Amino acid sequence: MTLGSLWLLLARRTRLWMAGGTLAVLAGTALGLLSLTAFVDSGTSEPLALLPSMALSLGGGYAVLFPGISASRCNVRIHRNWRGHPRTGRFLWILSLAVAVAGLGTCIAAGTVNPLAPGVLVWMFMGVYLALAGWATAIIGASAAARQDQPEPLRAGARVPGR
Repeated sequence: MTLGSLWLLLARRTRLWMAGGTLAVLAGTALGLLSLTAFVDSGTSEPLALLPSMALSLGGGYAVLFPGISASRCNVRIHRNWRGHPRTGRFLWILSLAVAVAGLGTCIAAGTVNPLAPGVLVWMFMGVYLALAGWATAIIGASAAARQDQPEPLRAGARVPGR
């Protein structure tokens, strides 16, 4: 199953929310980088300048995550069925966890230098994490639902009716 065929398994409205949320996360991250450069230059942060970045990053991340979760119509087990999930979903899942850990480490390290730094950084990492987790969940859930809808192959020794 290809990524394109998994994309088509998602409802049109779900695809629109996820694409729009991804664009919002990218815009929020870009605004966050601008705020970060201003913070590095001056050493102080302006809370009102952080609000658009926060709203776009977190709002976009949740706009991807919630439709991604609802794309699964069945009970998905991430670790138990790990080998059965598409590679793209597994890669995005691992990447989302890596972004979360890197964001946490960066915020802790930046907090030791300046106590205001984590407030500037957290929105960028959180939005990207939520978006990646949403896409991974949607891909894994759609593939699991597609596998569940397919009939099971006949087991060895099973009889076909009428033979």
